[in-house]
Amino acid sequence: MSQKDFRDLFLENILNFLWRQWSALGVLGEARTQDPWVIDPEPMLLFTLEMGRYEPRIFDEVMDWLVANGSWIDIQRLRGILRDKDKTTMNLTGAVAAFLMREADERKWKNLSRSCRSQEFDGSGGGQPLFCEKGGNAHPISNKPDPDFLSYGLNRPQMRPRRMTRQVPITSHNTLRFLLRALFGLGSRAECLVYLLTHDGGHPSEVAKAIGISVRATQDALIELSRSGLVLTRVLGKRKIEYWISHERWWEFLSKASITETEKPIWIDWVALYSALSKVWVALNEIEKEGITDYMRSSKLRDSLDLVGSGFTRSGLDIPPLPGREVRPEAYEKAFEAFIIKIFGAR
Repeated sequence: MSQKDFRDLFLENILNFLWRQWSALGVLGEARTQDPWVIDPEPMLLFTLEMGRYEPRIFDEVMDWLVANGSWIDIQRLRGILRDKDKTTMNLTGAVAAFLMREADERKWKNLSRSCRSQEFDGSGGGQPLFCEKGGNAHPISNKPDPDFLSYGLNRPQMRPRRMTRQVPITSHNTLRFLLRALFGLGSRAECLVYLLTHDGGHPSEVAKAIGISVRATQDALIELSRSGLVLTRVLGKRKIEYWISHERWWEFLSKASITETEKPIWIDWVALYSALSKVWVALNEIEKEGITDYMRSSKLRDSLDLVGSGFTRSGLDIPPLPGREVRPEAYEKAFEAFIIKIFGAR
């Protein structure tokens, strides 16, 4: 498989995957909820803004979703994830927040818009094209750019939400996080419970790393939840306290609310996984531009793809394993092709 074909395969399957995830949350399209994992909107949003530059339709449909359903987004958690992102992602997120200040909730998005601005743009240079062709070439500069995006140095046609997105359907294990946010509000309590409902238990530092919230905030939330008597504690090792819950009691309660599948959903560390997928995409574009040797190409791919493979392996999903370092480059890419189609491709 050529470098271009491999890049195109990755991009097409990732875009199909993102369509499937957002459709499950109410974006117009074929809603699918067969995937066994809990959807995580904050890291998915940032990854979609990055990859949606190659598919304007999904970018704009997600913007429409944010106008209708942006109240579900945890801004504090989103800002925490943004700390590890580059200036381009920060400006892109700031432009989205500025647009939502005008079209949705100014108070919710105002501080995020300010904190994402890395520099001032007066729009005199026309800005950098927001969208690209799938092959990588930039879209033409718009003569009537959207002012919110242009204020962050990004040129795109005027954005007008269609307001056709459905409300988030809290009807399956995919949307467990939304159900808990409806019950406990945005923040660390809901995130802690998502983790505990998909694990046998966890120490505060372990839970904090997984949910993308500070250890202090996570520990405070777990202590407060334990006062209810429905979140329990046990001692592991020397003075190490682990928090856990009775899955049977909690799922009985939640299933009577609106969850239709009682099978325990799968936890995936989407914060780490979307970050790894972003690195794969950067590596694929670097490989294509540099025209490097097969050995260096394989090495770059392995370094980034191993992060993706290990993330899914820890989840316990039935996936094709990635080959070891001893495998020849062409065989490795063929195995990863099967991996990408199995995990991200349209079912």
